[in-house]
Amino acid sequence: MQRNAVRRDPSDPPDPAQPAPPSAVAPRVTPVAALLLIAINMIWGASSFAGKRAMDGGFPPMMLAFARFTLSAVLMYGVAGVCKVDLRVARRDWGRFWAMGVLGLALTYLLYYAGLKHTTVANASLLMATEPVYLAILSWILLREPMPLTKALGIAAGLAGVLLIVSHGDSLLHWSGGELGGLTIALALTFEALSSIVGKKLVSRYPPMAVITYQMAAGAIALTPFALWELFTSAKPIVLTTGALWSFAYLVIPCTVLAYTIWFTLIKRIQVSEISVFLFAQPLFGALIGAVVLHDAITPQAILGATLVVLAIGLIQRRRPGA
Repeated sequence: MQRNAVRRDPSDPPDPAQPAPPSAVAPRVTPVAALLLIAINMIWGASSFAGKRAMDGGFPPMMLAFARFTLSAVLMYGVAGVCKVDLRVARRDWGRFWAMGVLGLALTYLLYYAGLKHTTVANASLLMATEPVYLAILSWILLREPMPLTKALGIAAGLAGVLLIVSHGDSLLHWSGGELGGLTIALALTFEALSSIVGKKLVSRYPPMAVITYQMAAGAIALTPFALWELFTSAKPIVLTTGALWSFAYLVIPCTVLAYTIWFTLIKRIQVSEISVFLFAQPLFGALIGAVVLHDAITPQAILGATLVVLAIGLIQRRRPGA
């Protein structure tokens, strides 16, 4: 990873004739970055609950994904204008923006909401724990990021901890992928991880807010035909409850506009595989929501799982001698 790279002024337009200078990458997660990562994963931890509530309140899955990212794209464009963010991009990179929109939003959330419609929030939280594994493996293959033994052991420990928290120590055989909803969500998370890898290359060239704005716009356009098909083939009129609208607002503002901006800002500075471990916190907060809202018990298995997640973060952040 480059550590002393020359910074490009964000106000300067990208020069298609010159290769983009490498971004300055922090060698490790700072305390401030760690707090931000924990905060956005608290927000994302409640997204399955909010999505389930929105669909139970009347949103069809494809319409929910389309409405979420269409409104998010508009809001991000407005915020970028207020913050005077340079939204100009080189023509050669439009394909990457389309890839981010199609992979990370259209395919991810078409599959995710379709799967969430047919499974439980706990099941979705369990499968969410697999995303750091995909990110670490993809960043190792595509970005040539190192995968030392301690990092691999950390991923294994974090995944084991999440399994304990969500399952309460029960058998996971019925969650092994045979259930269609769970398998669909697992596939969705694979596409989302691949989108983060694509985004890593873009945020080294453009302001993160520009990357997110165009990703949202591309995703919304890609989702349009699916949403229209769902709208015109619906057997009954779409009627939304107040709870569904509040859940939708949560998915748009804190969960998308705020959290995505922070995520891609940090990806510009830190290795994907190092910040991805914080995604393990999402099921932790999912378990907390279950305890408060659904009155789930905090079991000894959940406490042991939380300990394993903390251990995982320590292993993955551990620096090798001389690194």
